[in-house]
Amino acid sequence: MTFLHPEFLYLMLPPVLLLFYFILTQKDPTAELFDSGIYTRLLVNEKRLSLRQRNIIYLIALVLLITAMAQPVITEAKIRVKAPEKTLSVALDISASMQTGDLYPSRLAVAKAKLLQLIDAAEAERIGILAFGKDVYAVSPPSSDKAVLRQMTEHFKPDAYAEEGTDLMALLAAARSVTESGTRLDLLLMTDGGDRPDFSDAIAFAKASNIRLFVLGTATPEGAPLEKKGSIFLPEGKPVVTRLNPALRELAEETGGAYRSADAGSEDVAALMAAWRGSAERGADGVKEINRYGQLFILPLGLALLLLLVATSSLSRRQTIAVPPAFLLGLLLLGNGVAVRAEPFDYELLGEAKALYASKQYARAANAFYRYAKRSDNDPRALYDSAHALYRAGNYEAAAALWGRIRPKERRLQFDTLHNLGNAHAMLGGEEHLQAAIKAYQRALYLQNDPQTRENLEIVRGRLMRLMREKLGLGNGAVSLPPQRGANADGLSRERTTGDTGVAKREDGASDEGGPKPSEASGEAVPQRLSDFEAAMWMKRLQRQSQTHLYRITPSSAEGGRNADPW
Repeated sequence: MTFLHPEFLYLMLPPVLLLFYFILTQKDPTAELFDSGIYTRLLVNEKRLSLRQRNIIYLIALVLLITAMAQPVITEAKIRVKAPEKTLSVALDISASMQTGDLYPSRLAVAKAKLLQLIDAAEAERIGILAFGKDVYAVSPPSSDKAVLRQMTEHFKPDAYAEEGTDLMALLAAARSVTESGTRLDLLLMTDGGDRPDFSDAIAFAKASNIRLFVLGTATPEGAPLEKKGSIFLPEGKPVVTRLNPALRELAEETGGAYRSADAGSEDVAALMAAWRGSAERGADGVKEINRYGQLFILPLGLALLLLLVATSSLSRRQTIAVPPAFLLGLLLLGNGVAVRAEPFDYELLGEAKALYASKQYARAANAFYRYAKRSDNDPRALYDSAHALYRAGNYEAAAALWGRIRPKERRLQFDTLHNLGNAHAMLGGEEHLQAAIKAYQRALYLQNDPQTRENLEIVRGRLMRLMREKLGLGNGAVSLPPQRGANADGLSRERTTGDTGVAKREDGASDEGGPKPSEASGEAVPQRLSDFEAAMWMKRLQRQSQTHLYRITPSSAEGGRNADPW
């Protein structure tokens, strides 16, 4: 017999035995007033268990309970099972330097082609795909389905997420956070390496986190001038030349991986796959042995419960339990506090808020919802309803401030809050508010790829571009587009609402578990006069419908934070 959790015996038995030693050796103060023989004759024989006997039974029962928590087992058999499939995570560099054309047609296009070769070369292994620049994105979770992996890769448009900077520490921390802790993580990087002179901090972090790096260098040693938006980048009138970082080889070898430079064929991918397969963790012959145990904890647990029943059933009827007055007072105050929070007044306040909203008294409804939220520990749905009423009342600044404070846990409520936050900033206008609206819409799209949110994002981008053109004194060539379905006179989709009254309902009769739904506009929308930029963005919207939508990964911890390289 063995114990699966012997720590319970080591940590709990010694203090319990010490406590009962003092309890059992303690003398009754009354016995000191009489001789032992006289005191024994004065005691009334109730034919019940004595206090000492009950304490001994309690001690035995507690020891049995601790033994049950230690989980005693016997080994019944050994089972041979198939070892889990090997998993390789691939990280694709999408920083601005990957647009350089020293590898035809670009470094990024070559890296994407190499990724498709790797997917075809996989056998029974699982492949997971990440993309990284300043931020880290999940393209596909680990999978052995080649068709799905190819579909996700082919529809992924890396240039839409191109960023200036490469945060390798953020990539390592994010990759570690989305994989099982305690296991080794094999990560293949397809990158040019940036211009960091060394990767000592990344090597130290990888070793401490049990990460092994394989690197495919997607650049040439000679390099090429950096390009931005199709033209050579000329800071201070001089081109910036980016090259393959030679420190990548040290990064791979120091972490136990392998390094290869990209070539015209597929030998580079085959060599990296061979190096990874030769050292990947796996049991002998693809199987491993596990023990099947027979559980014995039910025996000490059942005996302990029986002894507790015997000890408690023989308690003297004259014995009372003294409860400290302070404990009773605290319980009374706590009980009153809970009673106050559960009073029907809160539900009356919620009903009043809904009635005010239905009667279009939005300012008073916002106040009522806010008061209810404060009494309900800042209930996010009540705060959401209060901001929604402020928006309907035309107080866009207060609505934006309140929506910006909400931190809901439900993913759908998070998305609706960010969507409406963008609407409120867009209604305020001005360069600063339009930029805030764009950020809110982008954060909402990370949570849900919603067409209505994308329409609002493009409209606000067009407004900001038109504002900047007017600010710079440029002309505004315009084109007329048909009105958007579900858009108001400002061109924005209506705010996200829930229920018939636009109020987030609750389980007490005012809740809608389905969450907020977009409302439709009434009346005819006014055709918009859009700039050339807006027209181009409107046309591209149809082309992006089949793109793979990425979700940003926020690493739990990474030394150095956002230490992105310049390129």
